Amino acid sequence: MRSIRKILALFFICSLVTATLLVSGCTETVDDQDNLNNEEIETETISIDDITDIKWQWSGLIETEPASQFVVPDPENYTLIFNSDGTYSLKADCNIGSGSYTLEKSDLTLSPGPMTLMYCGSDSLDSQYLSLLNNVATITIENDQLVLGTGENGDRMLFVKEESSIENNDGAEALNSFNGTISSLEDGDTYPMFLLESEEINSSGYTNGIKFVISNETVIVDPNGGLFDAENLREGMNVRVFFGPALTRSIPPIGQAELILMK
Repeated sequence: MRSIRKILALFFICSLVTATLLVSGCTETVDDQDNLNNEEIETETISIDDITDIKWQWSGLIETEPASQFVVPDPENYTLIFNSDGTYSLKADCNIGSGSYTLEKSDLTLSPGPMTLMYCGSDSLDSQYLSLLNNVATITIENDQLVLGTGENGDRMLFVKEESSIENNDGAEALNSFNGTISSLEDGDTYPMFLLESEEINSSGYTNGIKFVISNETVIVDPNGGLFDAENLREGMNVRVFFGPALTRSIPPIGQAELILMK
């Protein structure tokens, strides 16, 4: 009888020790998991300052089903620029466009806006590029690369910074933009010009508006994404003008319109 009691006592002690070890192990596992989750949250949070005022070039695509990696042969033709006002502009080979975006931690949504619809050739990746951007859901920065997660399969678009920071095709700096109303039109010495006025322009210090030159390089896009003829511009039209940062010191200042979006 005493032997049985000893055996039961030993069994009880062993069970108690085992339970204590398991609880301790589980507690450590939970703590470790919490630490990992906290680290993941910290690394996944993206600030607007991390992505704006940079010309990002699409350099590759990593697909999961089937597993493959694709290298974009000409990244400079597929670009993406985030502006601090919640808008973005892009180049998709021979087409250009813009839109708006929302960023919350690592969640990113791109809402498309006006876009030119020119045919860029059978070898162009413009359709694939735009399709992928429409399905972007997440954003991270890895090894100085911008990584956009698309779809539900975990596919990832890879972007690198343009070597010379933000430059347009002429080697200038980043494009600025203003919303406004065309208040007057004139022929100009070489190219036609128009005066743009708005509260936004006035609050930026240009109380007399800004004159914009429409050259052969200026692209004008109507609200449906088609090309708009400069000869059809009229006073009273509301537009958004993208232009290089260089303005003359005249009154009003004069700038070169690169892209005009009709509203």
